[in-house]
Amino acid sequence: MEYAKSALELLERVGVEVVAKDFNCCGTHIVEEYSRDVWLALNARNLSLAEESEADIVTTCPACYQNLKKAKIELEDEETRKRVNGVLASINREYRGGVSVFHVIEILSRVADKLPQVDGGRVAAYYGCQILRPPEIGVDNPENPTIFEELLEKVGFEVVDFRARAECCGGTLLLTNSEGFKKRALSIIREAKKANAECIVTLCPLCQFSLEVVQDKIPVKPFTSLIVESVSEKVSERT
Repeated sequence: MEYAKSALELLERVGVEVVAKDFNCCGTHIVEEYSRDVWLALNARNLSLAEESEADIVTTCPACYQNLKKAKIELEDEETRKRVNGVLASINREYRGGVSVFHVIEILSRVADKLPQVDGGRVAAYYGCQILRPPEIGVDNPENPTIFEELLEKVGFEVVDFRARAECCGGTLLLTNSEGFKKRALSIIREAKKANAECIVTLCPLCQFSLEVVQDKIPVKPFTSLIVESVSEKVSERT
């Protein structure tokens, strides 16, 4: 929730008009594996809601971003869109193909000069895996991304050299292989400590949870909430 609220606050601060819609779950990879047509219909409904408002979709969740973008690409095929629209017709909806999908890091990076300046500490920018992969969908180069570090530096944080920044947090293993999950998450924590980071900053709610639940030595924060909190601290110090 702190990620959603702080992202909305920053979007509004930089002049992005946000329209709330009754979106459904993207279906993530579980529904996609169960039934590709059901997965496509779930995402097509969300895309059609945005299209109805003449708006694009901005997500805070890399999984939602990946699923919506993958579905959008598949729905560019006329026959696929026709088949899926046959399903949407039962709820009086139709997707015509006029929506773009962004992660909030992409939007805020474009207007970084409008973001508030903070006196930030040393942070480890953690991308996780889904925001960068596959390459044709990800927000930046999966082998050498820079979009996250550049934004954090522009607003006033010192970004450390963090070797584990694009590794998987292991979150999907939590219920099936708890030891494997813990080992994966702790390996990322160790790399952040080696880099002398004061905080790990995330783009993904699942990554935040995964890195928090295995330890209590280093704070883990969504990047938007860290910016908002840092601004509030700066104002408090002045007053």
